[in-house]
Amino acid sequence: MSFKIPGPKAAALGQFKAQCEAWVDAFARDDEEECGQIRKAIREQPDSLQRRLALAYVDKKEKLGIKPKLEPEPYVPTPEETMRVAVEMLARSRRPFAEAIMDCAREQQIGEDVLVEIRSVCEAAVTALRRRDELRSLLQVPDSIQ
Repeated sequence: MSFKIPGPKAAALGQFKAQCEAWVDAFARDDEEECGQIRKAIREQPDSLQRRLALAYVDKKEKLGIKPKLEPEPYVPTPEETMRVAVEMLARSRRPFAEAIMDCAREQQIGEDVLVEIRSVCEAAVTALRRRDELRSLLQVPDSIQ
């Protein structure tokens, strides 16, 4: 876990900072024996302001508990989700996508092979759309039967 005491609090603890950090790590692991040893080591030191602050810090942490600052794992969408969002946005407005592709092509971030792939996928989509319309017209119930 390697807990670190930040900023002015660390400066105030001075030489006892490392011991306080070790105590917090042990407390987080529920290692009461190590916590007791660290506290005993702090108490055995000669009386000083830093020693009193270290003991107060340890007491406060023991009383209030430790709130772990776990950062949530970043959400990384799958390629399929990304494409679904892109298609939804593309259905609303084609202009930003066309401009983004043009900008990337000008700045040479994408090459000719990517543009050829985009073109072939778009052509396949258009072909699929036409076929779907053809199938609809073929499978439609004739007016004479109704």
